[in-house]
Amino acid sequence: MPSTLAARTIADFFASEPGNIFTLLTQTHRLDMVDYYNSGQVVAVPNNLAGEARLIELDSTYLKVQASGSRVVEMLMRKAGKDTVITVIETVMTPVPDSRLTQWNVHWQRYISDRLFPAPGIDDFIVGKMPQDLRQDLQDAMIFPLIQLTFKGENRDIIEATHGLEKFLAPSEYKRFAPYLKPSFSYRFDGLKIKPVKK
Repeated sequence: MPSTLAARTIADFFASEPGNIFTLLTQTHRLDMVDYYNSGQVVAVPNNLAGEARLIELDSTYLKVQASGSRVVEMLMRKAGKDTVITVIETVMTPVPDSRLTQWNVHWQRYISDRLFPAPGIDDFIVGKMPQDLRQDLQDAMIFPLIQLTFKGENRDIIEATHGLEKFLAPSEYKRFAPYLKPSFSYRFDGLKIKPVKK
């Protein structure tokens, strides 16, 4: 396997990831998944919790892995100036999808800065003037946000954020908030930064 310095495809980084993201998949399992996929097969391999993992999608810069029955990982390799950056979205079913985004360099050292990616909250989905009492009810209902992130666009240069309120709340409860909520909004890459798309 190429070292991280010589890696040229996202599959190389998938194999070299030291276990911060793929804690349940050995390097051997990951290499097997890539080999199966490249031979035209999507084959389940065992993970370390006696579950199964599958490589769902793979090209030179992007992959999507069903790492377990409740967890999906997307990885995108991109250029930010002279640097190669690995942007990772991990989504777990709680059972409503909830995502976390991290960014790494080719040595699998994490870029840690809130300024690089302003993680979305429920307030980001509110449009118009929501009455204060209704806003408080929404905050009480959503003790922690359940927000799904995923790559979109032909070049996967957009990250779409969607909230899970419709699935999380009872229909009658969600109906109260729906007129004040947009279903999604987007981010774009700007070097190392990931910025909300302003409309």
